[in-house]
Amino acid sequence: MQDKDKSKNQLINELNELRQRVSDLEDQLEDEGKPQRSERNEFSTSIQFIGDFGLVNAKGLDLSDGGIGFEIEEDIPFDMEFEYEGQTHQHRANLVWMRRLPNGCSRFGFQFIETSTSGLLWLYRELKEPAKQKND
Repeated sequence: MQDKDKSKNQLINELNELRQRVSDLEDQLEDEGKPQRSERNEFSTSIQFIGDFGLVNAKGLDLSDGGIGFEIEEDIPFDMEFEYEGQTHQHRANLVWMRRLPNGCSRFGFQFIETSTSGLLWLYRELKEPAKQKND
């Protein structure tokens, strides 16, 4: 049946179906371009992490009365330590995203990198230990 012979409702339904198909194809193309995300395993543990960086140069993007937006070209490395399944894990990782949550907390995403930790966590603990012992 040609379009001129269809009712308004038929044309609207066909248009909606075509839009949905285009949207599905766009999503499929977008997913094909993205790297596969690793499987996530939920767990709850305390994590200590410390930044291993000095002065960071950034490029300002926007400014408002409430804040500033910027971007950087370099990685922001951290050392971290946490327990998982009864074992202590130490990793080096780069900060890859950060989001402020409606409840006021912040959520971070880190990507592990294949290199040894800098030892900053160990040094920080060693520097704090004598102060603790003096107060006891």
